[in-house]
Amino acid sequence: TYTIERGIVSINHLDAQREIKVEADVKDPNVSVPDILAQIKTEILPPILAKYPGVTPLYEGQNREAGKTQKSAARTVPVVLLFILIIITFTFRSLAQAIIVFLIIPLSIVGVAWGHYIHNLPLSIFSYLGIFALIGIIVNDSLVLVSKMNQYLKEGESFKNAVYLAGVVRFRAIFLTSITTIAGLAPLILEKSFQAQFLIPMAISVAYGIAVATLLTLLILPILLSLYSDLKLGAFWLWNGKKTEAELLEPAIIEMEAERAEIEEIKSEGKTHE
Repeated sequence: TYTIERGIVSINHLDAQREIKVEADVKDPNVSVPDILAQIKTEILPPILAKYPGVTPLYEGQNREAGKTQKSAARTVPVVLLFILIIITFTFRSLAQAIIVFLIIPLSIVGVAWGHYIHNLPLSIFSYLGIFALIGIIVNDSLVLVSKMNQYLKEGESFKNAVYLAGVVRFRAIFLTSITTIAGLAPLILEKSFQAQFLIPMAISVAYGIAVATLLTLLILPILLSLYSDLKLGAFWLWNGKKTEAELLEPAIIEMEAERAEIEEIKSEGKTHE
């Protein structure tokens, strides 16, 4: 008697050791791959390793690529955020305003979490890539509002009027930017094909993050700027024993006054030489 069976087609080696490769695709896209890998590591592999102590498991494929991405992000993201902070600081001539803008970023993660919850999707490496893209959009919207506020301050408006007018004037630009971005990502979010499932978490992070960030930029950012102004007024009163106007302590006004003083000094020097 004889039977027809599949024989060994090839013997693969990795680092001079025989390799057995196990590959699998996730059947349910709503299942978290890290949870599956954790179950494999804690429940499936220990009995195998106990029976065959010479076996050494390695985790490759998407898991390895995700690990590479996380290690790379751990090095590059802080540097990128630092450069963004430096650029905003030089633009506003104020480290405090730059930090206030950055406070909007972690608050917008609420939208990312709600988006994944609504669509019943776990956070993945693509979700974090979407968050990185979201940071740039949030900073851009915040820059638009704060720059307009500083412009109104230089034109002679009081601090409260400057904050209010900046929100009113820039509402259309910020709102339309957010709506068009969300509308552009909606077809991808609602796509049911298997090929699109990998990119949907990234689109959800950006779309829902922008939706929440828009409200934060138009509502919470002016509140944070007003609170910081009140803190400066209180510190000025404690240090000098007298009160002052809020707009006089703003970096835009301080910079403008410094430029005026410099111009006056140059003019006076020119008259002296004459």
